[in-house]
Amino acid sequence: MKRVDGYLLTEMLPPFLFGIGAFLAVLVGVELLYDMLRLIYSKGFPVWAAVRISVLELPGMIVLTLPMATMFGCLMAMARLSSDGELVAMRAGGLSLGRIGLPLMLFGLVISVFTFAVNETVVPSAQHQSFEIARAVYGTVAGEKDIALEVRDDDERLERWLYARQFDPETVTLRDVIILDFTLGPKPHLLTAERARWQGEKWVMENVEVTYWDAGHQVTVRPGTMTHDVGRTPAEVERIHKLPEDMSLAELREEAALSAKQGRQAWANRLRQHYHVRLALPWASIGFAVIGLALGVHRQRSSRGIGMGLSLVVIFVFYAISHTLSLVGERGLAHPALIAWTPNVVLYLTGIGLLLKNSR
Repeated sequence: MKRVDGYLLTEMLPPFLFGIGAFLAVLVGVELLYDMLRLIYSKGFPVWAAVRISVLELPGMIVLTLPMATMFGCLMAMARLSSDGELVAMRAGGLSLGRIGLPLMLFGLVISVFTFAVNETVVPSAQHQSFEIARAVYGTVAGEKDIALEVRDDDERLERWLYARQFDPETVTLRDVIILDFTLGPKPHLLTAERARWQGEKWVMENVEVTYWDAGHQVTVRPGTMTHDVGRTPAEVERIHKLPEDMSLAELREEAALSAKQGRQAWANRLRQHYHVRLALPWASIGFAVIGLALGVHRQRSSRGIGMGLSLVVIFVFYAISHTLSLVGERGLAHPALIAWTPNVVLYLTGIGLLLKNSR
């Protein structure tokens, strides 16, 4: 590495670290603290559990700040060099703006690789631990309760609707079960059971009462115990509370395939879109580095406040475009990979365009 490369990275690292701290403080104050207080006061979580869940959310928030901090660091480093005339001296010495910014762009690439790796190793592990803590607390505070499921066929026709007051993952048992089954006759059959235990490939329902219509008359039978396919395995019931944001790439892919097979196309589209966004988003750091480099050239006297303001504006526009397009992707109106990578492409082209303009 040439001396100028080390010098540029030395200039960039302090504002980069400052950006991580500043952006993280905003996210913690606005989102994490609110979620922790909501768990304690609205959900009845013990303080220790809410604090542990909040701490486990930090890795995901830290990687979210890295692209922001990368742009802020590049912008402030180039603005400092520009304001002190060092950038002019470097260019007068024969270095192009692209060559001057090369170590900063490579730094953005390293941050992208690091973000992707952390997103698929540390973050899923932390999210899984957070999910397990929440599930354990629900088991003592509120229970895994109010499970509501729909099972549809390939033509989106409703086959079964299931409600259970509680699911116990330790004994693999649904309690206070109500099922509307549309597959047993022209009119739905109503099945209620005190509990349903998973055995083999079926649910064994206990203290069952079945109500249906026969020749215009309501008939109620009490078979006591019966087996019934409710359309979900215990693993599927257990993860019904898990949001796409909490799933790993493997879980997103598996759940999307399963949902598509079961005819839940809208949910499958949403999962596929989350999958591709998870693949694409870490590589935004490269584009943010280029834009920070290009914007910093013109900031002759840029304070940290101005630099952070510019960074927030660019980040807001980027995420507004990303979220808007994601909604389009979740509706299945375009391929999810195309939707997920479009904001990155716009970011790259904008940064390259600004860089070429300022190189003249």
